[in-house]
Amino acid sequence: MWCSFCRLVTFDRQGYGGSTPQPGREVSDIAPVVEAILDHLSVDIAAVYGKSGGGPHAVAVAALLPTRISRVASLAGGGPNSGPGFDCTDGQAPLMREEILEARKGPEASREYYRRLIVKMGNPDEQQLYSWNDRRIMRSPAPLRENLVQQLGLSGSPYSEEDAYVDDVQSFVSPWGFEFGSIKVPVRFFHGLDDLMVPPCHSEWLQRQIPTAGLELFPNIGHNLSQLMPHVFAWLAGNEAKG
Repeated sequence: MWCSFCRLVTFDRQGYGGSTPQPGREVSDIAPVVEAILDHLSVDIAAVYGKSGGGPHAVAVAALLPTRISRVASLAGGGPNSGPGFDCTDGQAPLMREEILEARKGPEASREYYRRLIVKMGNPDEQQLYSWNDRRIMRSPAPLRENLVQQLGLSGSPYSEEDAYVDDVQSFVSPWGFEFGSIKVPVRFFHGLDDLMVPPCHSEWLQRQIPTAGLELFPNIGHNLSQLMPHVFAWLAGNEAKG
């Protein structure tokens, strides 16, 4: 089915941007948020994608809203804390492995880690976090997010990003609230082979757990997959090349 017109709708997870925080949330708690957005927009069915920390949430929507979702894409998304033959610390760069190990200790350990991490996150030369291609993109002029903030006149978030981060990582190392094997809608994982934040083995493992899932791996691509978005959107809309 070819899509002649598509509309892109984005929102912030709980606690980020203007979205109300939900302390103690699980990954599965994103489903009623997405359902409320679809209802508000009078949209019966939609395709969904999530990138990085949004990846697990996109997969949750596939599991929990099967009648409202046509396709789901996860871009550089992480896997669960553990599963058969899988531990989410496997293949991690030391700095990101520390993030998981601290999260397993509880919220306060995650909070202390965040205060150390945020300094490195703002440095485009941080080679523990960013691949060469990631660093190149970060140095390019006028990033999309900054352009949107300026053009739309968006105000700063009234909520603490630190609190939102803690809620996020605690939800990732806790049970996600659904079974991967129950997913019936098409899911596709997109992952860069040079990703230093989330190793490709996360998407590879998830793809094996979901009966309807496919996987695409990309050489020379890190955690930033912005170059691939036309391809991702084409797949979500059902407009991918055949053959």
